[in-house]
Amino acid sequence: MPAATPMYLRQVIVKRREAGESYASIARSLAMPYQTVWKVDRHYRQQGHLEPNYAACQHKTIRKSGAIYARAIELKGAHPGWGANLIWVLLAEEWDEGELPSIRTLQRWFHRGKVARQRKQERVKSHVRRGQAPHEVWALDAKEQIQLQDGSAVSWLTISDEASGAVLTSRLFPPWPVEPTGSTGCPTGAASHDEPMG
Repeated sequence: MPAATPMYLRQVIVKRREAGESYASIARSLAMPYQTVWKVDRHYRQQGHLEPNYAACQHKTIRKSGAIYARAIELKGAHPGWGANLIWVLLAEEWDEGELPSIRTLQRWFHRGKVARQRKQERVKSHVRRGQAPHEVWALDAKEQIQLQDGSAVSWLTISDEASGAVLTSRLFPPWPVEPTGSTGCPTGAASHDEPMG
C-alpha cells in the first residue's frame, strides 16, 4: 500500500517551489517521483494548506487474483463462523502460498465483501436490586462436602437477611443430632432434619 507523503516533505516541497526551484530539481534532490512533487504543490496552491492525502493510499482494486478473492468471499459467505486463518488454509489447498494474501488482507476482504461476521452487541446487564428493608430479600447459601479434621465431610445451609446481613437460620448435614464424641467432631446441638427452618 503506498504511503502518504510525510508532512515535513510537503513543507519542503512548498518552500522550495516558492523559492523558485523547479519540480524536476526538487524531485531529484528528494528522490521522489516528479508527479508527487507536482501534486503536492498543486494541492497547496488550490487548498491553501497542507495535509496528507490518506484517501489516495487506499487500494481501489484487488491486488491479488480476483479468483482468490471470489473464492475467499464464497467460503466466508457459506461459513460465517470460519475465521480468516482457516479460510487461508483452505485457499492454500487450491493455490500456491505465494499467491495468497495475508490473513489481515483476508479480513479486509470479508468486510469489503460484506460477509464479515458481525460482533454480537453486548447485552446490557440488568441491575439487580438488593434488599433495602429487613426481610424484604433473603439470601440462601450452601456449602457442600466440607472436610473436617477427622476426615468426615459435612454440608450446611444458611439463610440470611440481605438488608441487615443477619443470619436467620442455618442447618448442618448429615441431618441428625451429633453427639460431642461423635465421629464428625461437631458440637452437641446441631440441628436435626425434623426441626423447622426458622
